[in-house]
Amino acid sequence: MATVREQFDDQGFILLAGAIPADTLEGLREGLDPLRQARDTLGERPTRCQTILEPKYFHRSFADFLDLDVTNQAARQIIGTDQLAFAGLACLLGCAEHVVCRWHRDTANMDPVELDLLLNQHPNALVQTNCAVYDDESLWVVPGSHRRGDTQDEVAYSTRFDELGFVDVVDRVRAIESDVFGGMPGALNVKLTAGDCLLYNPLLWHAAEYRPEWKRCTLHGGWKDVDLLDRFSLLRWGLAHNPWLLDPGYMGDLGPNFGPQLARFQQAVERYVD
Repeated sequence: MATVREQFDDQGFILLAGAIPADTLEGLREGLDPLRQARDTLGERPTRCQTILEPKYFHRSFADFLDLDVTNQAARQIIGTDQLAFAGLACLLGCAEHVVCRWHRDTANMDPVELDLLLNQHPNALVQTNCAVYDDESLWVVPGSHRRGDTQDEVAYSTRFDELGFVDVVDRVRAIESDVFGGMPGALNVKLTAGDCLLYNPLLWHAAEYRPEWKRCTLHGGWKDVDLLDRFSLLRWGLAHNPWLLDPGYMGDLGPNFGPQLARFQQAVERYVD
């Protein structure tokens, strides 16, 4: 059987079924349901709360989640180091409209030379997570696309939607292509059951669907290789988003996994953020 690292290297993602224990999941629902219920007052579509560790949103279960052994052990195996830094924690809350987040990689504005180096020498420098507090079938990916550049078919398909917004209503998208997700070569729908955690490479081609009737409340965070922060601008993104984490006493005990990762995040903020 392939190891966690081998599966991730091959596919660009790995699904950890039932990674969130039942008691932690119950706590997460208690902490996140007020945000989910206030979804349509929080901002633009699709709605997310980008910084749920902010004191006004914080719930003790968030720190417990970030300290889980099963996800942190997998991240260390994938990235290949114990020197991981916290990479943020958001909550994906869905949308009041039926919208599509178009096919993309998380490489916007990256220098092409830097991107080529990241793809070919350090493809696992950043690992993201989607961890489902309720069942979630929003995400689509192209397995294996993290290990290479874009194919002609991928570029041809994705550019068909260039006249639309990055997120747009489904009717406008389907006027161009009725099967916007399945039409991408190699596309796969990743269906999460409550308690599942998907660890994935943000260099994958991915897209998402948001339906107003879906009860979505998915934790979106990750880890980065702290030793590569100097070399890749992508790894420094988000360092300025959580200033309150420089004084994290309000969160209580952070545990043996999250505690050191947050300390490395703090050191990175002090070094790179003006």
